[in-house]
Amino acid sequence: MRGLDQQVAVIAGGGRGIGKEIAKALASYGSKVIIGSRTEEQFKGTAEEIRGLGVEADGLPLDVQDQASIQQFVEQANRIHGRIDILVYCAGTNKRMPAEQYTTEAWDEIIGINLRGAFLTCQEVGKRMIEQGSGSIVTITSMLSHIATPNQSAYSASKGGLLQYSKVLAVEWAKYGIRVNSVSPGYIETDLNSANFKRQAFRDGVLGKTPMERFGLSHEVAEAVCFLASPQASYITGISIPVDGGFLAGHQNIVML
Repeated sequence: MRGLDQQVAVIAGGGRGIGKEIAKALASYGSKVIIGSRTEEQFKGTAEEIRGLGVEADGLPLDVQDQASIQQFVEQANRIHGRIDILVYCAGTNKRMPAEQYTTEAWDEIIGINLRGAFLTCQEVGKRMIEQGSGSIVTITSMLSHIATPNQSAYSASKGGLLQYSKVLAVEWAKYGIRVNSVSPGYIETDLNSANFKRQAFRDGVLGKTPMERFGLSHEVAEAVCFLASPQASYITGISIPVDGGFLAGHQNIVML
């Protein structure tokens, strides 16, 4: 991907799953990456793995539910290379239950990580990007930012909110030379949804409604992120790219069971 070499990329939630693949993909194109995660083993391990490829990488502690942790993380990340060119917000969690049974604790945790954490992280990084007059932010939203499925009220609310928040940032911050876009993954097998992927009925139901008739791979999401983060997307802001095998195109009004 042209234009990513020597760019400083910060990945919130980059210690595992899709976030880790995004960090590795950005590094493969020459970006200097900084991984943020709550789990020390994950952010240190991912950074070490990337350094093994001959690319600069650092790992820092980050709890997106704690504003002080976010502020410290961004300050430390900015200090390492003196700037932040790219922010990818990939921190996320989910719990499934009927809407009438959803607990306040579960709701608050999901909204806190998926939406409030994104707000605080983008705001903190955005201040620095405004000062430098440039930057690219990519948020990881979801197919459920666009459609509704049962038993995921908090997740859908958080990801729908994140999509709209990203669009507002795109509109507000364009004048500062900052682009803000989103990637909406479809059914990508990760640690977050591994339990569902073990159910044959779930697998058959999803594949039967996915035009490409297969699940997505984390690196396919990562490549879309790299494109949006790069100068090759220099006139693109405020959009969301679905990486879903055609699911949304064929099923905008279908509710999955």
